[in-house]
Amino acid sequence: MFVRIWQFRVASDKADEFRRVYGPDGDWAALFAREIGFNGTELLQSATHPNIYLTVDSWDSEGAWAAFLRAWGDDYATLDHRCNELTVADGEIGTFMNAAAPLPSGD
Repeated sequence: MFVRIWQFRVASDKADEFRRVYGPDGDWAALFAREIGFNGTELLQSATHPNIYLTVDSWDSEGAWAAFLRAWGDDYATLDHRCNELTVADGEIGTFMNAAAPLPSGD
């Protein structure tokens, strides 16, 4: 499993639209679902700072994410540009892999 995590700060007046677009059935998930290796999106809201959100996008592998970008990169950029007005700030937390998976052997 390969996971990408992003953090967003959202203006209060944009929160409903943000949740619709970034939620598990939203525009981003629909775009990602075009690629067979996409497993889903989870949207989390901070319990202490209600304008802070995380998205967790799950893929079969880093290769599935790369295949998505090759096939749908232009659509990704278009949606990203359209969504700029929904956030005050955003940034990638990082990419993560399943820690229980075997490490590459190096052979």
